[in-house]
Amino acid sequence: PSTGKSSIINALLQEDRCIVDEADGTTMDAVVSDWSFKGEPVKLIDTCGVIKGWNYPGSYTDLLQAGMGTRKAIRRSHVVVVCIDPVKHRKMTYYSCPSRFEIKLAQYVLDEGKALVLAVNKWDLISEQQQEKIRDDILKRIQDQLPDCRGVPVIFMSAKYNLNLSMLMIRAATLYKRWGARLPTSKLNNWLQAWMLRWPPPWRNGMKCTVKYMTQTRSRPPTFVLWTNTTWDEMPRNYIRHIQNAMREEFKIYGVPIKFILRSTLMPRPFKKMSKKEVLRWKRLGPRQAAAVADLNSKKMLRRTHLVKNRETE
Repeated sequence: PSTGKSSIINALLQEDRCIVDEADGTTMDAVVSDWSFKGEPVKLIDTCGVIKGWNYPGSYTDLLQAGMGTRKAIRRSHVVVVCIDPVKHRKMTYYSCPSRFEIKLAQYVLDEGKALVLAVNKWDLISEQQQEKIRDDILKRIQDQLPDCRGVPVIFMSAKYNLNLSMLMIRAATLYKRWGARLPTSKLNNWLQAWMLRWPPPWRNGMKCTVKYMTQTRSRPPTFVLWTNTTWDEMPRNYIRHIQNAMREEFKIYGVPIKFILRSTLMPRPFKKMSKKEVLRWKRLGPRQAAAVADLNSKKMLRRTHLVKNRETE
């Protein structure tokens, strides 16, 4: 609360559209305003401030609390601007700004698959002697606490004096284009094969964990499906994170959450009796594996039709 969200909306619209006051909790409901930026229509949503403990159980009385509309507005939006007030933290340290709760709020936005922009408002109230040190501390903490989405833009601005206000909209428009971009499958796989020669896949349980093929299935956020020769549990998490960071640098998709869906090319062994636990495990690996174990013979083995299909696909 009281980070200047309504002031930013009024500065963009150049009118007193939202009520501005120094007291916390002035804005209680989400206020939607129609606007245009460089000829493109934009909807600006001013939400109420989020305080600690906003994650209520979900009963009817809790829906009346301030802050419940903020979560709904995040789901509706494309680009989310999280406002931070550095003036509240008088003793500026590494852990004070952004606070732990503000980091959790930013992580919640990324988990929802939305593009994220961090706006450090009221920058004019920070003395010039302290601006460089505070800027470095804020950028270092954001880099350390948000490793899942590298390159999140941080704007040091002032809505009162229109400082970096245009930069905020330029970064938001750029993130929106990255958020909805699509990459060709051939370009992705050519880059993946060349990258795996430089960074070979690791070994796990006596088997080389190789990514055979990848493609982008959707945008907003960019979602990619990877076919591997292992299961989800056997694929090392650090190697998947390494691929994500390399993709950001190669295709310039900074500040946008990337989702990976792993699919396995493994198939059940023929002429082997499977238990219920094994059948459930194969069903969770992917659609091909689920179709293979959906129709077993009386001995709980694969039918000959599935064996012929598997040989043809190989």
